[in-house]
Amino acid sequence: MEATLPVPSRGETIEVVVEKVIFGGDGLARLSQGFVVFVPFAAEGDRVRVKIVERKAHHARGEIVEIVQPGPGREAPPCPYYARCGGCQYQHLAYAEECRLKEGQVREAFARVGKLPEAPVRPIIAGNPYAYRNRITVHAEAGKVGFRSTNGRDLIDVRACLLARPEVNAQLERVRADRPADGHYSLRDSTVPPSGFFQANHDLRDPLRELIAQALPERGAILLEGYCGGGFFTEKVAARFGRVLAVDNDPRTLRDAHRLRLENVEWREADAAVVLPEELRALTEATAPTTSVLVDPPREGLPLRLAEALCCDPVEHLVYVSCDPATLARDARMLAKTYRLASVQPIDLFPRTAQIECVSLWHYDRK
Repeated sequence: MEATLPVPSRGETIEVVVEKVIFGGDGLARLSQGFVVFVPFAAEGDRVRVKIVERKAHHARGEIVEIVQPGPGREAPPCPYYARCGGCQYQHLAYAEECRLKEGQVREAFARVGKLPEAPVRPIIAGNPYAYRNRITVHAEAGKVGFRSTNGRDLIDVRACLLARPEVNAQLERVRADRPADGHYSLRDSTVPPSGFFQANHDLRDPLRELIAQALPERGAILLEGYCGGGFFTEKVAARFGRVLAVDNDPRTLRDAHRLRLENVEWREADAAVVLPEELRALTEATAPTTSVLVDPPREGLPLRLAEALCCDPVEHLVYVSCDPATLARDARMLAKTYRLASVQPIDLFPRTAQIECVSLWHYDRK
């Protein structure tokens, strides 16, 4: 039932009850006539006094000035920089509550954006909430070393990051001691390749790769992999296939991939949105044997050209790894016209932040 609170003005302080926490980490409170207030660092069930800092026609943003009554999932954040540093959004929640919210956000995205209310979303795979990151990027500026603030402009001077592994924090300490020149510094532990992209969660790397291995067939003729990076998934599954074409447009990550020396893999530096549709069309015309596709696109999701090609020239097994439930659900709405969605597995690769990773498995049953 909607509250009957009047619509607030910018600068006004009002008391609201947070109904839910949406993807991205903001709490949502409803007032009257459909007007909503978004509240960062809120918990479901919080009764809070907020100052309105931004006002639009149908919504506003508020900053918490007082927690009148905390919601049941709230706890004290352990980080001294929390709510000033822009890196984390959920340290004020019990970790079990964070996982519950994230799983619900995936389900909501498939229902609201994908129009798939019965999507087979599995229980989220949780990780260690702290000391899991094997790499971080810090900024140096005017003697400060750390991360951008929640407003994106200021630099928060950070002596240690609770999300980073001890080896990474030791590097941060050395960087600070060296009084570095202004710029960006990538700090990585010894398990991370020197170039390109690599999975940042040390503890969940193997479970993530195992999810991919379970989703793909035990044996197959051809695997087309888009956005392969440094071969993180390729290395795990290449031996199952007669031929693997792995595509990425970043030469740095492909240098790491070539070091794997996988004999049946062709690494191609190109745009997956161009190459994969061409390969799918050629394989369809040649009546090629069983083909599988593995894609791990950036946050923007599948380019329309690639999504259409997957529907026009479907494959038996499609594994779609996503770091954004909204764009995954958007693409799912199109894919569901051709494929059967077998499962959606959320995995919490970035605890204490608003990010959610999902592995979705799709099947095409040829008539």
